[in-house]
Amino acid sequence: MHEMVEYIHRYYQNEQINAFLSTAIGTVILLSSFILSPFFENEGLVKGLSYAFKVGGLFFLIAGVIVAVGSRGQMTEIRNSAQTNVELHKSEIARMSLVMKSSYRSALILFSTLIFGGLVLALSVSSDFWKGIGLGLLIVGTTGHAIEAFSMWKSKRYQQELNSIKF
Repeated sequence: MHEMVEYIHRYYQNEQINAFLSTAIGTVILLSSFILSPFFENEGLVKGLSYAFKVGGLFFLIAGVIVAVGSRGQMTEIRNSAQTNVELHKSEIARMSLVMKSSYRSALILFSTLIFGGLVLALSVSSDFWKGIGLGLLIVGTTGHAIEAFSMWKSKRYQQELNSIKF
């Protein structure tokens, strides 16, 4: 196995960890929405929170599964690649540059929008139901930012490692 393949393989193993984290968080949020519902079915705030948790939990769960499946496919593709270390290194630097510029930007916009929308709803409407949805959006957006910050931190470390490698 090429040395560069090992670096890339470690990156995708870290992506698997992030995917597991997202799936686990999504599952906990989703389950909590179902646990809250029967006990507080007449409480508007909790009902709204529960709806937001159902959607947010499902989002994190599905995103985690998609990343896990995609990472496995990428690992297989890289392992079977006929490229040299130099070619793999060059293409991986370009790929990571794109990931750092576009993928994270999209996620940051999405989660910031959820936080902003959640704050607007929680602070400006009189309906407890909509305040609950706002609170749920705020929690889901904040959770998304935390997951993305962890992922970005790991990706930046990987990108710095890539930039320090000389072939």
